[in-house]
Amino acid sequence: MKKPAIKIISGIVISTIIMGLMFYLFLFLNPLRIYESNTLKWIPILITIISIFISGRINRKTPIKYLPFLFLPFILFKPFNFAYFPFILYLIGVGILALIVSRTEIPFNFRLIAWTGITCIFIFFLFSQPLILVNDGFKYDENGDLLNATTLWEFNKEDDNKLPDHLLIDKNNHQINIAEIPKTTHLITFWATWCAPCMQEKSQLQKLKQQYKNNNEILFIDISFDTNKDKWLRYINQNNPSGLQLISTDQQLTSRSFNFQGIPMHLIVHPDGSYEKYHSLEAVKNILLNTEKL
Repeated sequence: MKKPAIKIISGIVISTIIMGLMFYLFLFLNPLRIYESNTLKWIPILITIISIFISGRINRKTPIKYLPFLFLPFILFKPFNFAYFPFILYLIGVGILALIVSRTEIPFNFRLIAWTGITCIFIFFLFSQPLILVNDGFKYDENGDLLNATTLWEFNKEDDNKLPDHLLIDKNNHQINIAEIPKTTHLITFWATWCAPCMQEKSQLQKLKQQYKNNNEILFIDISFDTNKDKWLRYINQNNPSGLQLISTDQQLTSRSFNFQGIPMHLIVHPDGSYEKYHSLEAVKNILLNTEKL
């Protein structure tokens, strides 16, 4: 028992270190300058393959009954917003396949099938999302489009984002399903009182709301990512911002549901429920002024 325990602990430690370093490499250092790398699902898939394969090789002679402990480092996926259902099942599946290919006592044909499965899953997630590299001088133009960026692939470009069935809370603690908002144009802004860029935009956002206060065809919704509801309520009561004020009870679930990372974020929602995402409030102003784009 002592030797397997040492091997398992070594595998867990090595796997944890590899995962941490690779997350740091892709999401923080980002030497490839990948646009919104923290939203790309192929990155945790790749991290799982490498880390579990190496920890599996360390434990290639460890009894199979102890191998589930090698999945303990998966807890690292939680803070990076990847440990959610059903995606976590893909990570576990890839991890199991990586363990299979790491064990030489398993017949070659079975290991080949496992490698094929790993490759197919990785390729699927690699090409299921756009891969964009940012260049020197990268920025958004007045319409929110990317400038000085190279799109390597974007096969689902024509697919519209649709408002998800997602529950939020208003200041009276009533649940609001965002998919059931009135069928008109909306500007949805995600923000938080702790977010300095969000607070810097607040005065401009309020001016924009006042500009359209008599226009019933454009409505405004602010969704807070505050974890301190009392602080959010104090801001709402003191500043009385226009539009519907909502708060998320699960910030990670909300950002996954709308497929974005980082705030402030603005969505222009069309009457059919489709929407586009914009980082820039200035871009949103230009879009709203150009009614042909709504």
